[in-house]
Amino acid sequence: MTQLKLARDERIALRAQAHHLDPVVLLGSNGLTDAVIKEVDRELNVHGLIKVRVPSDDREERVAIYEELAEKLGAAKIQLIGKLFVLYRPIPEKEEEDEEKPAPMDRVRKTGAKARNNRKRLTEKINSKKSGAKNAPWAKTLKKGKTPKGQVKAVGAKGKALGSHMKNKGVLKEEE
Repeated sequence: MTQLKLARDERIALRAQAHHLDPVVLLGSNGLTDAVIKEVDRELNVHGLIKVRVPSDDREERVAIYEELAEKLGAAKIQLIGKLFVLYRPIPEKEEEDEEKPAPMDRVRKTGAKARNNRKRLTEKINSKKSGAKNAPWAKTLKKGKTPKGQVKAVGAKGKALGSHMKNKGVLKEEE
């Protein structure tokens, strides 16, 4: 592959964007290996603009690594300062194979229903006399509105727990 050439203004804008970035690839004592090249390629595909840190004290070696990475990966050289250098390559567009995935709002609703159903099952399991679940360490957390660790309490639009508005109107009886 050949290096990507950018106009001066584009390089300056990318340099400004890269200012706050941390290095995502650190070269080890073995230098530029195939594994390092694959990692840099993967990070360029994900982020597009990355910083790489080279621990070598030899300036010529760092410049050679910088040139080789840009050439092999088809990336643009943005900046080389000391032991850090910045590379850029546009992120490739993903193909539209993910059409069957549900919309984000659908996932949120399903998650809430799952949590409620899990809490119901756990409560029923604790209350049944056949299982010895009353002595389980997580059984104590299910009393009076508490939920087991890792589950989310079902909350309505106004921040109240689901079902509480029905208790206020006298439809549901409070458990004591």
